[in-house]
Amino acid sequence: RILSTHMLAAFTFAAALLHTSGTARVARCCPPAAAVLPATEYMLRQLQPAQSIGLLAAWEKASRDLRAAGFRGPQDEAIGERALKLKQLAETLPRVKSTAMILGLCEKGSLSFETLEEPHKSQAETLSRTSLRAAISAGRGSAIAFVSQWEDHVSIDAVVVNPQYLELGEAAEAVLLADIAQRARAAGVADVRLHPAYQADGAAFYERCGFVAAAGGAEGAPLRFASGSEAPEVAAAEPAAAAEAVAAEPAAATGPAGAEAGAAREGAAEKQGSTDSTSDPRA
Repeated sequence: RILSTHMLAAFTFAAALLHTSGTARVARCCPPAAAVLPATEYMLRQLQPAQSIGLLAAWEKASRDLRAAGFRGPQDEAIGERALKLKQLAETLPRVKSTAMILGLCEKGSLSFETLEEPHKSQAETLSRTSLRAAISAGRGSAIAFVSQWEDHVSIDAVVVNPQYLELGEAAEAVLLADIAQRARAAGVADVRLHPAYQADGAAFYERCGFVAAAGGAEGAPLRFASGSEAPEVAAAEPAAAAEAVAAEPAAATGPAGAEAGAAREGAAEKQGSTDSTSDPRA
């Protein structure tokens, strides 16, 4: 009887382990909606522009390196549809890094939104309303969003992910979108708009996150957070997990101070009239 009990317990444990392993494999291949992942996997926070520049610069370099290596990364993810995602990230990251540098310089007082020159001048009002939200993790993918706050709506103007973890980055992006929508609803703002990026799953990815095209909307119009959708409850990571996540990011060696110095140097070039990239994160 005792032997049978131990055998039954061992079988139960093995079955549970097999089920968990299989579930993990499925979740990796098909990143679920935000509510499925444990909130403690991510540090959800607002980033100061200077803090983001190191991460964005590291991601920009990683995207270039991955493309130069024939799209073969640590997990060989950039194939098929995700090769197109990597291409889009490689094109977008320099622009959003430029945006972050301008925001940082304006925050310091080295630049003013009122005196920006083109191509940034036409986006001055949007830039003055923009802040950065991030979902950062240790080896689970990370995402950064550029969010502008308006009187009657919140606009998610751009979202980028760590190109070294494309599949997991989709999950991080879903968590971040849920966090932004949840915060907007809590503040009494029902109109949450999203300028979508390329996704391997296309519109289905955003539909799972609650963002759909407005009825009768023009092509290229922002998606809207559906009025009937409920933003999943997403809590911030525990302090210890947050510290681990920051330390695990590739830009940790740069640090906020190094990023701020880099922003000042590159921002000076922008101030002198460099127009190699637009400051509009949606471009």
